[in-house]
Amino acid sequence: MPKVVFDYAKCSGSNDCVESCPVDILKLSENGKWCTAVDKEVENKEAVEKFHQEVENKEHGEANLKIEFSMPNCIQCRVCEAACPEEAITIEED
Repeated sequence: MPKVVFDYAKCSGSNDCVESCPVDILKLSENGKWCTAVDKEVENKEAVEKFHQEVENKEHGEANLKIEFSMPNCIQCRVCEAACPEEAITIEED
């Protein structure tokens, strides 16, 4: 299963990855600061919780961690990787 990995030390919330995803499994956080996975599209729910607890309410530069979201609906097209100006998102095969 594909893993969508966000490096929150690099993410600026530009929304480019979100807008480029052809299967709509990425979103901008509710506060508009971070790009992330759509909660219901993630199989490993602990990753969703980690985002909400350790990243979502922080400012840029304060969240120095990577989160791997297991996403069965990711088609591994890597368009999100190409779209991200900070190279903060990568796709890995499980």
